[in-house]
Amino acid sequence: MGKRLDTRHKGLDAYAHLAKVFGDTPWLHYGLWEPGENVSFPNLRAAQERYVERLMALLPPAPARVLDIGGGTGELALRLIEAGYQVDMLTPSEVQADMAREKLGDRARVFTTTFQGFTEPGPYDVCLFSESFQYIPLEDAFAGIGRVLAPRGHVVIADCFRTEAYRGGREPGGGHRYSAFEAGAEQAGYRFLANEDVTEMAAQTMALDQKFYRELVSPLLGQINEDLEARRPIVHAFMWLGIKLFMPKSERENFAARMKADYRSPERFKAVTSYRFVSLSRTG
Repeated sequence: MGKRLDTRHKGLDAYAHLAKVFGDTPWLHYGLWEPGENVSFPNLRAAQERYVERLMALLPPAPARVLDIGGGTGELALRLIEAGYQVDMLTPSEVQADMAREKLGDRARVFTTTFQGFTEPGPYDVCLFSESFQYIPLEDAFAGIGRVLAPRGHVVIADCFRTEAYRGGREPGGGHRYSAFEAGAEQAGYRFLANEDVTEMAAQTMALDQKFYRELVSPLLGQINEDLEARRPIVHAFMWLGIKLFMPKSERENFAARMKADYRSPERFKAVTSYRFVSLSRTG
């Protein structure tokens, strides 16, 4: 069996390009939408900039040393550097790391690694997670933070968490169960400085996500598949054979459900997900 495809990173790599084209935005994260605001691709960047402002408001003053964990294409690192912060960032995606290095030059170090594989000693004044905390097991996250964070340092997280209504299965959002996160933070010796629930504002981004897959990606892929089957039936057959060989069945089913996007609605997101902006510090 061939190497398993990391569809999560590949999806973010693709979105980094698509968001720039369709939303004129370099950001990969949710937007925060005001009540009554027109939820549309032209307005996406303004909603995402609102997110960035709220996130940066949680940081201690510059020139604090920040570790941007899961920093994507380096846009947030660039914003932080321009505000006077000292920044290192990491991402497990080689594509995103290359984009970040081109953007940041010698103003920041960019590490192509997961947080679990990060070996620099620090210390950092801030461990910053912008929609990356959910991908790291809680025990590993707090262990890694404890290793690199300065004694008076801060942990800043903007991410999805699962509510008690989540019962497993395919649902929008993601992340650790919030109750487990709270317990893990307390057990690891951290206290909450800020803890804001912005689920109502973030959930509206799902309407764009749903529209994108239903009205653009799914019809486009369907047309390409039909044309390839009609014009190049042998290539078409080998393509589907390759998909079956190298993409696990669970991922194929998840991809098909994502294209249909029935479950990816703001209402369903709010039912099972809590989106939060959190700041933590050590209790000692």
